[in-house]
Order: sequence, then C-alpha cells, then structure tokens
Amino acid sequence: MNKKVLVSVFALSMFFGLTACSSEKPEEKKEDTKVVEKKEEKKEEKKEESTDAVLVREISSKTYTVTIPQLTSFYTPSRDGLEVKTEVNEQQISYTLEDEFGDFKMAIYVNPISAESAEAYANRINEGFKDDESKQYKPSTVGDFSGFRKVTTSENPSFKCKDNLLLDFESVDGSAVVMSVTVEQFNDTDTADMEVAMKAILDNMKVEVK
Repeated sequence: MNKKVLVSVFALSMFFGLTACSSEKPEEKKEDTKVVEKKEEKKEEKKEESTDAVLVREISSKTYTVTIPQLTSFYTPSRDGLEVKTEVNEQQISYTLEDEFGDFKMAIYVNPISAESAEAYANRINEGFKDDESKQYKPSTVGDFSGFRKVTTSENPSFKCKDNLLLDFESVDGSAVVMSVTVEQFNDTDTADMEVAMKAILDNMKVEVK
C-alpha cells in the first residue's frame, strides 16, 4: 500500500477517535442533599401551683374535702406587717398571723367533726359544764351563718382570747357537715379582727363529701 495512503488513513482514524471522545459528556456528580427536619420544640406550659389549702379527711366511712383559697386573697388584717403561715395536717387547716416582735398573734383552725349535728355536739360538751355557763356553747350567728359559739378569755400569763363556732355547714352536694372554726388571739386585747377573720373563712370555705 502506498505510504501516503497509510498516513492518511491513520490521520483520519485519530481524528474520528478524538471526536468521539470529545462528544462523551462526563458524568455529573450528584450531590447528596440531607433533609434536615426541624422539630418544633414543644413549649411546656407552666402549670401554676395551687395556693389553696386542701384538707382530705376520712370520717365514718366518708371522705371530707375542705378547700379554702389562699388566706390573703380574701382576708386583709387591720394590722400591717404580719407574717402569714398556712399548715394542713391530717386533722385540720390552720393559719398563723404574727408580727416580727411577738406583740400580736392570731391563729385560725378549721376542721370537720364527726357528729350528727352541731347542736348535738354542743349539747354533749355543755353537759360537762353544767355549773359554769361561761364555758358552754350558746346559739350565735356570724354573718349569714348560724351555729353554737363559745368565747373564752384569759390573762395568765398573757392575754388570750379563743372564739369557737360549731355549725352545720352546707356542702357542695347540699348535705350538712358539722364544722368547727376556731380563732385565737394572743397578747393584744383588741379582738375586733377575730370575728372578721372567722366570717371571711366561712364565706370562702368549700366542703365536699363522698
């Protein structure tokens, strides 16, 4: 074969080979896309702690639940600067109001009583004080509430006044529950706040029986 022809054939084969190579497109690298899911943070709702005083007590196969809102939400003492403490034990709800110098102190106690009626309970106690009427319960009213009441005072070693009311208190379901509300005051002979505090408790107290 002619030498020139061989050179021409070789040149053509090289040309077409390069053309074929240049026509092939390089593979595009697919970038990995990570889908990031945003998790919505659940905002925890802050549950407000109840400030109610709640007493749950079993009496004669029944459950009594006595609920009283925070004392300072419905009762304002006439004296300023008193520290108020609330305590609930197995028997009663109690409050103490006291100034930092100990010149004044008031205590309040609220509890249900196992009795057929306030009158029957008062009469049973009065039987033990037939010769001393000052220690007997007598019919009385506090605001819109009627019951049997005993008020005693002493001055030894310091002044103390105790006011106790027994009453048939209407529960949530309409039944009567015998309740005892006691207010004590120490050191200060001005007892005007005692009945005000007792009435405030009675107006805001709720009792459930199951």
